[in-house]
Amino acid sequence: MTREVERDPGMQQERTTLAWRRTGLSLLVGSLTIGRLTLDTLGILVVIPTAMTAVIALWIIAVALRERRLSREHPGEPIFSVLSGGHLPAAAMLTVALLGAAIVTSALVRLAGSVLP
Repeated sequence: MTREVERDPGMQQERTTLAWRRTGLSLLVGSLTIGRLTLDTLGILVVIPTAMTAVIALWIIAVALRERRLSREHPGEPIFSVLSGGHLPAAAMLTVALLGAAIVTSALVRLAGSVLP
């Protein structure tokens, strides 16, 4: 007596792709905002990390847009092409790590400036 598992006939690939679009847009806005907020403390040194994170965020958006066009239904087992290989989660993690490093560096510089005469 084998019970067959019913699949949700929803649009999982489309929802996943849209979520990655939103993630890319959030990372882009976050990188530009953090770059602007740390510019006073770190000066010109923050331009390169900000540009790197913005490029990674734009790449995430571009991949999500491209994958949405290429996604096809797989009746047996849905394959989420956006998540295959793990390149988008890795890029998002790298972006968040770079942004976190910029914030920590800015806070340390500001702290050192307030302690030292």
